[in-house]
Amino acid sequence: MNIKNQIEKYKEEAFSLLDSLISCKSVLDEYMPNSDAPFGIQAKKALEILLNKANEDGFITKNVDNYAGHIEFGSGNEILGVLAHLDVVPVNESEWDSNPFKLTFKNDKMYGRGTLDDKGPLVSAYIAMKILKDNGFVPNKRVRLIAGCDEESGSRCLKHYLEYEEKPHLGFSPDASFPVIFGEKGMLSFDIVGNLDGVISEFICGDRYNVVPSCAKCKLKVNLENEFYSYLNENNYQGEYKDGYYIIYGVAAHAMCPENGVNAAYLLFDFINRNTNSKLAKFVSEYFLYDTRGVKLGIDVYDEEMKDLTCNFAVCKTEGNSFKIGVNCRVPLDSHLQLIEDKVTFIANKYGYNYKELSKSKRHYVNPNGELVKTLMNVYSEVTNDYENKPFTIGGGTYAREIGNSVAFGPTLVGREDVCHIANEYMYLEDFFTAIEIYAKAIYELTK
Repeated sequence: MNIKNQIEKYKEEAFSLLDSLISCKSVLDEYMPNSDAPFGIQAKKALEILLNKANEDGFITKNVDNYAGHIEFGSGNEILGVLAHLDVVPVNESEWDSNPFKLTFKNDKMYGRGTLDDKGPLVSAYIAMKILKDNGFVPNKRVRLIAGCDEESGSRCLKHYLEYEEKPHLGFSPDASFPVIFGEKGMLSFDIVGNLDGVISEFICGDRYNVVPSCAKCKLKVNLENEFYSYLNENNYQGEYKDGYYIIYGVAAHAMCPENGVNAAYLLFDFINRNTNSKLAKFVSEYFLYDTRGVKLGIDVYDEEMKDLTCNFAVCKTEGNSFKIGVNCRVPLDSHLQLIEDKVTFIANKYGYNYKELSKSKRHYVNPNGELVKTLMNVYSEVTNDYENKPFTIGGGTYAREIGNSVAFGPTLVGREDVCHIANEYMYLEDFFTAIEIYAKAIYELTK
């Protein structure tokens, strides 16, 4: 069959499904493991919409406790897993030019939270499967699209799913970039906790460890309103003093590339450090300020294949007389994990603070010369006519690391801006359709 010619017939169906999924505000508020909506009502709703649609289209479907579900066709002892997620990162609606929870078309792009990460790619993969099934393709493996509800907050969804369902024998996750990503750095999230000093009475910044914070605000025990506006004007920063809060705005970005954002916490701590004797501000300035590679912490490690470590100062919040700083590091090699713990513990203790590990995962690596990577590269090159770009590694984390013989595969094409986790998230319409073609051919080649 000519898959590219088939896509035109499925466009409206694809947009309708994506619009329904985008309308679900599937942002994690609270994890409730003993409820029938462990990641919230909206995540449950998104999963139900997807599975109901697939059931109507004649696929085999299963919902595993509203943690995750799958859509399947084909038969055989092996499973090809296509792994995508329905949850999204938080939204500051004031930063958006359109409703983030409505699929909006403008020029050659479609906007909405999840268009690129990861509802758009999920729909691309689903439509690819539907085209194959509708045209009579009978795969020699079970092709299983697995949709989870908690990828952005630790992938508890997939871990739970795999306790009850078979692990795919091979697979790919449409949740990153083309051509093929064969390695993902290790990850380490940690808190530094301690008591506040006599300057800062309140500090609020950040929600997620995998996002560069775009807004920070604080209350101080000294009046520095005039100095604050001077600081904003001198540096051309956006901010305001309102209701006793010093508020400053940056630019959000994904934690795997924090250099692409402007960390609002850094800007506010810089101001405090310049104008007060705050112990906490001095600590942040000495060991974190404007440093996305961990140089100040002494953890700036590098590997030729996995590239350099990244460090995202993601959260700073106070409660009463105490504070916590939350940091996420993307780590090239597993041997570097202990280095980070030792260094940060020592530095925190110097100031009378404490280190607390939150989560840790080893790197994910698939042989770049193996059959899976070769097959996907051939499909990508055939569709895009790109024979120059090679497989590579990233600092992001996808479901691929939960499977083993699995890689991240699209949907962002070479040269496109990474707009995951930021305001006005979008996906090019052309890229959406290209992804459908690539995923259909990839599934075909891996299961023919």
